Amino acid sequence: MINLNDLKNTTPSVFATSASPKMSDKYVFVPTLDILENFEREGWQLASAKQVGKGLHSVHELRLRNGQLPKVGDTLVEAVIRNSHNGMATFRVSAGLHRLVCSNGLTVPTALSESFNLRHSRFDLDEVKKLTESFAGRLPKIETSVQRMMERELSTDEKVDFLRKSAEVRFGKEKVLKDMEIVGLLTPNRMEDEGDDMWKVFNVVQEKFVRGGVEMTTQRGRRTKLRGLQNIMAVNQINTKLWELAEEMI
Repeated sequence: MINLNDLKNTTPSVFATSASPKMSDKYVFVPTLDILENFEREGWQLASAKQVGKGLHSVHELRLRNGQLPKVGDTLVEAVIRNSHNGMATFRVSAGLHRLVCSNGLTVPTALSESFNLRHSRFDLDEVKKLTESFAGRLPKIETSVQRMMERELSTDEKVDFLRKSAEVRFGKEKVLKDMEIVGLLTPNRMEDEGDDMWKVFNVVQEKFVRGGVEMTTQRGRRTKLRGLQNIMAVNQINTKLWELAEEMI
């Protein structure tokens, strides 16, 4: 787990005490550190932290875990806090999952687990406290969804169909996957991900599209390796949309 000294070095925007001077008087500052401390009082521990850029007001994301909550399949439940102090992102708390076999973080769609959004026009810590206390109540919906994915076996055609739809999310409709790319994107990185159920296929594709590394062909026909996504907002968007695609197939 991460201590405050490490957090100051990796994610200084968590410790901001005011909004960016570029923001108007109507912009309400939402202190991330207060939110973090509230979660910690409820038994949550900070597991990872990152931010976009080095500024004191940049977009940042914290992922916390609670040892009292059971695992969901092969994953741990996380509380995901996202915020910024420069108007680039609203304050948001949502549910996430952390896969133990690959240390890969997922974001659970709001359809499964109601998220808490707060535009920077008001701030009520009591609302955040209620959210923190009720967070464990979201677990059954997430468990049910993961279990359904684990039980849903896919044919080869269904796996390719899921991959093609996922590629539209990652690259846009103009990208047409070649046979070698399809094989590469559906090939697991580890033995634990081998199998034909929706949960494993979803995680294989999600990891490839987020972390990159697989060989692809550019529009001009040049072979290159897919770059991993670093932007917090982009990663969350890919995570959520791929999950929704997977749910459509179960």
